[in-house]
Amino acid sequence: MEWKTMNKPLQEIESEWYNRYGRVYGRFEATNPVLSVGDPEILKSVLSTDFQMFPNRRDMKFHDPVMDNTLFILEGDAWSRVRNIVSPAFTTSKLKRMFPLLNECSDLIVDRFDEVKNKPEGINCQELYSGFVLSAIARCAFGMNISAIRDPKNVFVEKSNKLFYECFQWRSCLTVLFPALMKIFRLKLLNPETTDFYRNTIIQVLEERKKLNLIRDDFLQMMIDAEDANNNGADTICEKGSCKVNTEPRLEKKGLTHDEMLSQSVTFFIAGFDATTSLLSHVTYRLAMHQDYQEMVVEELKTALNNHNGEMCYDVLTEMKFLNAMIHECLRMCPAMVRHERRAEQDYLIQSRRVYLKKGTIVSIPVYAMHHDPQWYPEPEVFKPERFYPEELRPFARYNYLPFGNGKRMCVGMRFVHMQVKLCIAKLLMKFQILPAPSTSKTLEFNESRNVLRVNQVQVCLRERQLC
Repeated sequence: MEWKTMNKPLQEIESEWYNRYGRVYGRFEATNPVLSVGDPEILKSVLSTDFQMFPNRRDMKFHDPVMDNTLFILEGDAWSRVRNIVSPAFTTSKLKRMFPLLNECSDLIVDRFDEVKNKPEGINCQELYSGFVLSAIARCAFGMNISAIRDPKNVFVEKSNKLFYECFQWRSCLTVLFPALMKIFRLKLLNPETTDFYRNTIIQVLEERKKLNLIRDDFLQMMIDAEDANNNGADTICEKGSCKVNTEPRLEKKGLTHDEMLSQSVTFFIAGFDATTSLLSHVTYRLAMHQDYQEMVVEELKTALNNHNGEMCYDVLTEMKFLNAMIHECLRMCPAMVRHERRAEQDYLIQSRRVYLKKGTIVSIPVYAMHHDPQWYPEPEVFKPERFYPEELRPFARYNYLPFGNGKRMCVGMRFVHMQVKLCIAKLLMKFQILPAPSTSKTLEFNESRNVLRVNQVQVCLRERQLC
C-alpha cells in the first residue's frame, strides 16, 4: 500500500490500482491479506457458485449488541435464519402492501417542494429528500407515524441523525483495520443511550399493537408475524434500558426476538437512509441536466397512469422502464459502496488464474472501478441510461454491475429502494418540470467517506406542469 495515495478518495485509489495492476492483484491492509478481484467470472464463483466457500464478509465484530446482530454482520446459521425471515418482507406482494405508506410520504415531500419552488437560488434536494427517506424508514421499519419533513426537531429525527453519525465515526475504522482493539478496550460503535432509545421505541410499538390488536402493512409487522411462529419471541433480555443481548444463536428458534427486530430495523436505517437520499438527488440532477431524458420518463409515466385509470400504484412503477434504466446508470456511476468484501472460509484455488487463497483471505471487489471499466462501459464518465435499456439486458446477470452486491449476500432491500426512488420521482414529475438552478454544476461531484460514496449537494429549480 502506497502511503502517498492515502490522502485520495477511496474510489480514486481503487481505480488507480485497478488500472495499474489489473483486475486481479494482491495487497495487505495492516496485517490482513487481501486479493482484489474485478474479474466477473471469478466473482460469479465467489458470490454465487462457490458461495459456501465465501459465505461471510470481513470479520467486523463491533462488540455492540445491536450492530453485531444485523444481517450485514451475522454469519453462518445465525445469518441464514435471520435472512430467511427478513427476505420475504421484500417480495412483490409485501412491497405492494407497503406501497400506501410510501405514497403518503411522497405526497408530503411533493407538498414541501411546492412550498419552496419559487426560491430563485434553487432548492437543496438532499435537505428535502433526507426528510422523505427518514419518514419512510420511520413508518416501515419502526412503526412510527412521523413526518421528518414537517417536524425536523422530532426526537426520532434527532436520534436518527445521531445514530448515523455514530456509525461512521473513527471507531468504524478501528473495526476494519484493528478489530482486536475494539475488544481490548471494550469500545462500542453505538452509544448505549442511542440503542436504548430505539429498543424502547420498538418495544412500545409492539406493546401498543398487541394491546389494541393492530396490524400494519410494514417491515416491523412482517417481523412480528415471524415472531408469532416462535413461542419464545420475547427474550427477557429485552427489558427497557438494557444494552445486553443474547449473541449465542439458538437455531431451533423460528422467529426473531425483540432485540433481533431492533437490529434489523437499525440495518434498514443505516443501509437505506443516506444511500437512498443520495440516489434520489443523483436521479434528480440527471433529469434536470438531460431534459430529453426527462421527457421520455414523463411520457412513459403518462402511459403507465393511463393504463391504470390515472391512479398511482405499484404496477405503474413497474412499467416505467426508462426511469429504471436511469436509476441503474446512476448506481453505476455512483454505487453506494466503493467496494464489497468476502472472506475465504477454506483454502481455495482460483483455477483460471492459478491463484491460491489461504483460509481467512479477504476478497475485495472494486465495485466503483469495475463500473468505470471502459471495456464494459464505453465512455464510463458519460451518463448513458441506454446501457440498461431495454431491461432485457439484465445487468445483474453479468457480475460487472454490483451496486447491491450479488448472490445470497445481495442486499435484500434493493427492490424497496427502487420502489421508494421511482415513486418519489414519479410523483414529483407529475407536478413539476425539474430544471437546473443557476448554481448547478455541469459536472456532478461525489463525496467518499470510509467506503461510502455519496452525491454532493444538488440544487435544482422547479416549474409547475399539468400532467394529463
